[in-house]
Amino acid sequence: NSRQIFDLGNGKLYKFRPHKSGVYESDIHALIKATTNIPIPTIYHEWVTADRGGSRVHHMVMEKVEGEPLHKVWVHLDRAGKERLALQFSDCLDELRRITSPVIRSFEGGPLHDEHGVLFDRRNTAQGPFPDHQSLWLALTSQLQNSPSSTIQQALIALRSIMPQGFPAVLTHADLHQGNILVRHGRIAAIIDWEGAGFFPSWLEYVRYHPTSGAPEFEFENLVVRGMKAYPVARRFMAILDALRS
Repeated sequence: NSRQIFDLGNGKLYKFRPHKSGVYESDIHALIKATTNIPIPTIYHEWVTADRGGSRVHHMVMEKVEGEPLHKVWVHLDRAGKERLALQFSDCLDELRRITSPVIRSFEGGPLHDEHGVLFDRRNTAQGPFPDHQSLWLALTSQLQNSPSSTIQQALIALRSIMPQGFPAVLTHADLHQGNILVRHGRIAAIIDWEGAGFFPSWLEYVRYHPTSGAPEFEFENLVVRGMKAYPVARRFMAILDALRS
């Protein structure tokens, strides 16, 4: 499961990782570049090979964007600079949300890869695609449906009644931590690592991006969430679902 990045020294990076079926970042980048003003690196070459064990390896040569990860520069910014960055990032999210799909799916149209376990109860799982609420509900609760506990079965009935509307699905990065936001001269220079992007429920980014506290290390996230479309019912829905899963 290793992935590595090498600086080629000519303004380009070489990156390789295990291949995920149907996931080509250059396709995602092409759509984002064509339809938004979100700053992202250029991908020059992308290809897949098989190693000696038969596993498929994904290779990319891409632009090296000059900039520092957000978490390194945030503490050095004044209040106005912080709010400016949060606003620029919120604008990027708004642009991304305009790219929609009637189906919850991977970018290429197949099963949705959930590398970080933001939607399903296991990391590195691929499920779907989901054309409607019922199919999504069954996938979200698959581990709970056969529980012998009458308490859990009653909780599922109540939970189903508050399941939020998630269609149309929106293009979602799904891994927007501060290390994937590069900053230069007080502005976002690039948002990177789009391999986990897909068409997730419209409320997913808000729910998972919402900080767990008001602690200083979540200052950026709290500023961003203030500018996002709020989905309070979805937050409640996922909090209950996470509790039932644990």
